[in-house]
Amino acid sequence: MFFAIYSFGFAQTFKNYSLSADFIYGEILKHNKHLENLVKGPLKGEEFSIEWQTMGEKAWHQYLNFPSVGISTAFLDFSHPDTLGYAVALYPYLKFPIVRQQHFNMAFKAGGGLSYVTKTFYNATAYHPDGSVYLNKSNAAIGSHVNVYLTANLNMEIPLTKGWSITSNWGWNHTSNGSIVQPNSGINMLDMYLGIKYFPNYERYIPPKPQPLPDLPHKIEIEMAFTGGIRQLYYKDDKTYPIGTFNIAAYRTMTNFYRMGWGADLFYDGVFNGKSAFKRTYLTTDELKYKLRIGASFRHELLVGRLTTGFHFGLYLYNPVKNLEPYEEAKNGTLNKPLIYKYNIEKEDGWFYTKAVLKYALDEHFLLSLGLKTHLQKAEFIDAGIGYKF
Repeated sequence: MFFAIYSFGFAQTFKNYSLSADFIYGEILKHNKHLENLVKGPLKGEEFSIEWQTMGEKAWHQYLNFPSVGISTAFLDFSHPDTLGYAVALYPYLKFPIVRQQHFNMAFKAGGGLSYVTKTFYNATAYHPDGSVYLNKSNAAIGSHVNVYLTANLNMEIPLTKGWSITSNWGWNHTSNGSIVQPNSGINMLDMYLGIKYFPNYERYIPPKPQPLPDLPHKIEIEMAFTGGIRQLYYKDDKTYPIGTFNIAAYRTMTNFYRMGWGADLFYDGVFNGKSAFKRTYLTTDELKYKLRIGASFRHELLVGRLTTGFHFGLYLYNPVKNLEPYEEAKNGTLNKPLIYKYNIEKEDGWFYTKAVLKYALDEHFLLSLGLKTHLQKAEFIDAGIGYKF
């Protein structure tokens, strides 16, 4: 994930850094029945950041209106120390200007990294009436100490004097392990930041100015990738299974920083083997056909030099397990669902999937790929691998 900071070798950008500290206050979303019982109070915390203003050493600086790049460390208190505990997150981010005025700035800030959560399903505690402590295994939101951390915020800044500014953020944060370890419903947060920022070299700062640059060629590119990983389906199974993805897509560069495309996705998921105690999929045999799903995806990606990041929105065209969910309905009779149908995400995966991706170009053809696949708000798996661009 830290390839997002690869631009720090640029002399002018490296000199134009700022430091900020923010207080965080918000709420933990009760997006399932587990969290309805776990959330006892507001989200509180602090965040400390170092940020660099890009100055135009690379073409993408100008294409994206001279964004800022930074690294943040967040300390989060979930207001339930015995069960949900605390979290520490470290992540790089990009901040894209929306409004840039003398007395007011607005930007969109997005980042992703890692978090460490102190309490998981396996060490959450509670108290007996006599005051003794016991493991209650009620934290179904977090199954592992190390997790992915994602954030998206609207940032506002009001300059004061001599390099000092007041800052504020409103947005969304998320931590989970992408179902590598179950249980893993994850923690989603809506919060507000309020803080102060200091720019040490404000007296010598000269704002970057656009220079004549050639536009990126608006051409069609073909890209394919092989990725893989592991995941668990149910904590009582105590088993980990392989997953894999092959995808091929055609993209067209639409602007100097955005491309759009259509792709075909082939998914392999080893959890569908008929051996799980989880009563979600009525599957009694271990056959390859149930482990495969094929979909078509509409892709939107942001171009940041060698880095590409975006979201894919997909529809399953081949999905044999859809007629085996929900468990009780499939058990009581044969289901025959159409391509698109009404469903409850708490009981089945459904026909719609999304994937957040991060790709880094090693050269003109080869790239590294990292992705998080979800069904609505439920993470299915994290995968990583290598791709090739024609």
